Amino acid sequence: MKGKMGSFTVLVLVIAIMGLFALNIYQGYKYERLQAEVNEYQNTQEKWFEKNKQELTSLSAYSSPQHVKEVKETMKLSNASVGQTIIIDTRSQIESDAEGKE
Repeated sequence: MKGKMGSFTVLVLVIAIMGLFALNIYQGYKYERLQAEVNEYQNTQEKWFEKNKQELTSLSAYSSPQHVKEVKETMKLSNASVGQTIIIDTRSQIESDAEGKE
């Protein structure tokens, strides 16, 4: 009886070790897959960050006092009084400049 219990215990331990080994392989595969996904997200984030930096640079050029003065003179606008807001849409100009850079 003792020999059968010893063999059974060894068999259970072998099966358990093989199961744990299989789970370890699965976990490694899952980790690699998730790592690839994280890397893809990081690359996308870096691309968006660079694009945003370029957009901010373009925007700062268009919101500079010199550019605003040029637009004011070109459109023959008067000075805004206190509390008055003037909005100048330069999106089409920014987009055409961005296309010209590419």
